[in-house]
Amino acid sequence: MDDHSVENGDCKEVEEMAFIDKDKSIDNSEDEYPLLTKEDLMRIDQENPRWRWFRVSLIVLFWVIWFGLIAVSAVYIALTPRCPPRPVQEFWQSGVGYWVNPFAFKDSNRDLVGDLKGLAAATDYISENVGAGFVILTSLTPFYPKKIPLSSGKLSFTKVHPALGDVEDFESFVRTLKKKGLKVVVTLDFNSVSPDHELARGTNLISSKSDEFCLTGLNCAVQVDGSDFYSTYGNESNSVDLNLKSPEVLEEIKNATRFWLSKGADGILLANAAFYVEEGSCIGTSWGQVFPSCKLYTPGTISVIQELRKVVDEESNKSSRSRVLIADPGDTDHSIKAESLLGTKENPGAHVVVSRDFVFGSDLASSLSQFAGSMNASQFNPLALTVASPSDKPYSSLFSTASVFLLPGTPLVYAGSELGWSPENGLPPEALYPFGEKPVIGNVASHLCMPWDSRGVNFSDSDNVGDLFEKYITDLNITETVETAMAAGRGSSIFGLTQSLIKLRKNTPSLQWGNFNLATDLTSSKSISIFKRSAPGFDSVFVVMVRSGGSSSVIDFSANCSSLTPLVVYPPNSAFEPGVEIPNLKVYFKSSPEDNLYVFKCVA
Repeated sequence: MDDHSVENGDCKEVEEMAFIDKDKSIDNSEDEYPLLTKEDLMRIDQENPRWRWFRVSLIVLFWVIWFGLIAVSAVYIALTPRCPPRPVQEFWQSGVGYWVNPFAFKDSNRDLVGDLKGLAAATDYISENVGAGFVILTSLTPFYPKKIPLSSGKLSFTKVHPALGDVEDFESFVRTLKKKGLKVVVTLDFNSVSPDHELARGTNLISSKSDEFCLTGLNCAVQVDGSDFYSTYGNESNSVDLNLKSPEVLEEIKNATRFWLSKGADGILLANAAFYVEEGSCIGTSWGQVFPSCKLYTPGTISVIQELRKVVDEESNKSSRSRVLIADPGDTDHSIKAESLLGTKENPGAHVVVSRDFVFGSDLASSLSQFAGSMNASQFNPLALTVASPSDKPYSSLFSTASVFLLPGTPLVYAGSELGWSPENGLPPEALYPFGEKPVIGNVASHLCMPWDSRGVNFSDSDNVGDLFEKYITDLNITETVETAMAAGRGSSIFGLTQSLIKLRKNTPSLQWGNFNLATDLTSSKSISIFKRSAPGFDSVFVVMVRSGGSSSVIDFSANCSSLTPLVVYPPNSAFEPGVEIPNLKVYFKSSPEDNLYVFKCVA
């Protein structure tokens, strides 16, 4: 090893190293610019009084500016208008519901019957094309139609009909929808069940009386295990009524409610809720003679709904996630309001009740006046508005469609009604749902396959679907399909209007939670209806509906608005360009051979 090797941790013969000496001139740098002491400042003040005055002035000026800025900020904050209040809304208050029969929507396994996997594959259409925020599934274990394939075993409130899939398919369906931001509401029909249902046994049913009448007349008895039991829908309906006054049955339906909420459902819709407990002394030979006071909206019915509301609220509190209870009165066939199903403030019932003010056969003027006059303001928002339902046929109506989205409440789009289709009262081929079978009550048009296209390509991959679907479309004179509604160059359509109104509602606070008033002071014309939606701190919205064939009119909005801007005009009108302010607050509405809708933004 050489002389520079390291041994025992010591270096041998390493050159001596040292720091460079400091520059001594640096040590004296502090003396060149000495700091002023207190004595120095006092001496300068005496020798140069102006300097003292300048120094004091700077200090005073600093504090004057400082406190001035604070004062200006306080005044600015006090005088600046506060942001208008925005109420916290639940998903069923802020969003639009898409009400769909999964048996009729989309088939995934080529058996020509819709199922949950097929519905899951169509979520883009529901969320993006339609613009819905939540989905309501009709009953997963229906008693109509009778021919719906049932493999083996009994139906149950905690099972999925085998034609749709199973509970695991439901959970997968829920996960798929939640990825798209969609909530899921499950329908449970606790009023009536199929004789194949596990609860359809004597102790859970209602014995039939010989003099009893029901919706279909006097023949109300359905046999189960050799005994006659009462059915709201009569002996041909394939259904029997549950005895909801029984504590055992009540506990069963509570457990069913808990079950679906535990599987990811965001709410429950109670089908045919007005018929739950038909009690009281009824005198007559037909339903209509004493309808509805004898059979519907009884205290027993309301009590059942209140018990189910407690279950829903308990599950909401457990998960810290809001769940909804919706009551659909069913095919009550009358104009009496169903607000009693909401319960009371002390003992609430449903969060939302389905209104039938704008279903097929309703008149616009009477519907608006009934809507405005029969409820107080606090009862508007708990209403769900729709133009079609499982018991009300879809139909094309400009004013009813617009009312659903522009009035207070929760808009519900029954699958297919977004197209404005009005299928005739025929039947599809027996190989297609509902297998050539008409419902005992209601209209078959509410149960037809979704009109995706003329050949059923988007309904099913079955080799047989083309000819069957084409015959179905032709026989029922269906002219509007999803394919035609979304095609380029289609022009104005109810589907396009539905999309526009849903977008407008999402972006307009006055339509989401604003007050509602009929503007009867603006016109005396019977062919024009006007109402106003307004939320404090936000621009108001005026809706003008001009009936076909009416006389032309001039409406003066100057008492309400400083400016008026069209938001939606249907059919399109070159005199009213959406988004372009109207130069005159006196507006001329010309008579037309077709109905016209105008939605204006009003700046006060």
